[in-house]
Amino acid sequence: MILEDVPAGDDALVTDLVLRSPYPLLPTPDEIERIEFQHSVISQILGCRFLPTIGHFDIHSKLRILDCGSGSGTWASEIGFALPESTVTGFDIFDVPCKFKPANVDFVVADANDPPMPFADNTYDIIHSRFLLLGITNWVRYISELKRLVKPNTGEIHMIELTAPPLPVGDDATKMIRDLVDASLGQANISIFMASKLGDYCRAAGLTITHEKMYPFAYGAWPEDPEQSRVGGLMLSCTMEGVQKIAMRLCETKGYDSKPYMAQVAAYLDQKRKPAGEIWYVVAKKIE
Repeated sequence: MILEDVPAGDDALVTDLVLRSPYPLLPTPDEIERIEFQHSVISQILGCRFLPTIGHFDIHSKLRILDCGSGSGTWASEIGFALPESTVTGFDIFDVPCKFKPANVDFVVADANDPPMPFADNTYDIIHSRFLLLGITNWVRYISELKRLVKPNTGEIHMIELTAPPLPVGDDATKMIRDLVDASLGQANISIFMASKLGDYCRAAGLTITHEKMYPFAYGAWPEDPEQSRVGGLMLSCTMEGVQKIAMRLCETKGYDSKPYMAQVAAYLDQKRKPAGEIWYVVAKKIE
């Protein structure tokens, strides 16, 4: 689907697309801006722009890299510029609206929930999969597909997912909205709490885990810790915007007012006792 296919201001069409698509956040210009902002914040938490373990590759590496769920295309383009002798293929369920990319980067439209994906067996040195928890409906099947695509023995699958804190249920009015969001994600078989299971899914697929680490962070301002406060405030802003988009678009279908719910979510995420978030990073290999 191309962005231009969604007329500006056509809220009914947007809501319908959200309900029919496994991924509830459409790539509108403001969502692309949020994704790029999120990329910068996550890079601060991980301590790198690409992958925490990618230091063993140099600028002259001739790698084949696959970026799953490219979103804005920023990650794929940046690593393409950093490794000019490598080739990078990115894909997403929507057209990737990347305006600036090097010649060694290409994007295609493909659905990770509809295997087999249009890529050859045993092809990729690096497979990058980040923040697909709102899009993948069957993680066992998805990881098995990545196993098919990665090169045996030398190739690596890098998976990064976020575990967010459970949001508040609240009073009767806001509980209806929370139930609506939960029901919509559940209907699509999407779990927002699967990140900690990444390693288990990889092992179940017969992959060998070579690196597994959890990066904790907290939402909101931390006056006693300036560095955490900066990152926490940015993650709060980014998360709030994503939750708001999902809630507002789903509320339109029921005539609910999402403002009280969003106010409650904001207060919860910025409370004195900071709710924790976790970023799980797993590297897996196919040993044959």
